[in-house]
Amino acid sequence: MKREHLLILFIVAALVAWPLVMGNYAVSQANRAMIYALAALSFSLLAGRLGWFSLCQTTFAGISGYTIAILGVRFGLPFPVVVLLALLFTTLSAFIFGLLTVRSRKVSFLMLTLALGQMVWALSFQWVDVTGGYNGIAGGRMPVYGGVDLNDTRVFYVLVTTVTVAIFLAVWRLYGSPFGLLLLGIQENEQRMRALGHPVYLARFTAFVLAGAIAGVAGVFLVYDMGIMSPSPLGLGHAVWVLTAAVLGGYRSLLGPAIGVAVLIALETLVSQYTDRHMMVIGLVLLLSILLMPRGLAEMFEQHFKRKSKPQASVTTTTRGEEP
Repeated sequence: MKREHLLILFIVAALVAWPLVMGNYAVSQANRAMIYALAALSFSLLAGRLGWFSLCQTTFAGISGYTIAILGVRFGLPFPVVVLLALLFTTLSAFIFGLLTVRSRKVSFLMLTLALGQMVWALSFQWVDVTGGYNGIAGGRMPVYGGVDLNDTRVFYVLVTTVTVAIFLAVWRLYGSPFGLLLLGIQENEQRMRALGHPVYLARFTAFVLAGAIAGVAGVFLVYDMGIMSPSPLGLGHAVWVLTAAVLGGYRSLLGPAIGVAVLIALETLVSQYTDRHMMVIGLVLLLSILLMPRGLAEMFEQHFKRKSKPQASVTTTTRGEEP
């Protein structure tokens, strides 16, 4: 069995065992970690495969969350319809944003996504009649099916875990597909890919929309996890938090975003017990990680295990006059 398959089995086994051995608080923190891992994965899909650093992935999550809050809470539409419409509207938003940003370069792309994200954030504050302004929209709850309350922490964990694992596996397959290799080729040498006849702009646009859709799934779970949708998740602070998690874990690897999110949430939980200035500690951690581990925790672990798995070369020494 390949090492990747063993790693997948280990992760799945750990996720299955987590709610069996941990309390409700730890399970709820795991729910939060997986939601933000999806948002960080959407960031890493663009950063790791195209070299694009997007600051609007949390914006797509917020758009999805507001769609659910408005249609589900205020208009009372059924749960499956609301979720489907939220994902469709988020994908449409990513489509529109992609048309505006896909031809830009690295710094220009970063600034455009920042501007678009801040526009949506300001709209969520100022369109009080629809979004509720600063107070947001409260009351987002999942339904009860067959006597099973999807709002229960452990039931919600099963749902979030299933979807998160499925999306990570799908992205893993995408990274190894011809499309994933094309994205890497575009990052390495865009002119050569274009000269070979590859649809460069279409591939970049498709990746952007796909990343937006993944962030939309995170937004669906986010609003039901919090029970309220406010402008806060659309703010720049959340966007930078996701970027920090991806860089800390290693945005070039598949599991890097999840590792970074888990480390940040663990740090927040630990440091917040002693001081309210936990963001200062997180900033220091990011600074040290960039200086000491520029490729992230995931790739550092991977290189360590590769060195461990290499067989030690046997060295035979011979003395003068002896048979080798």
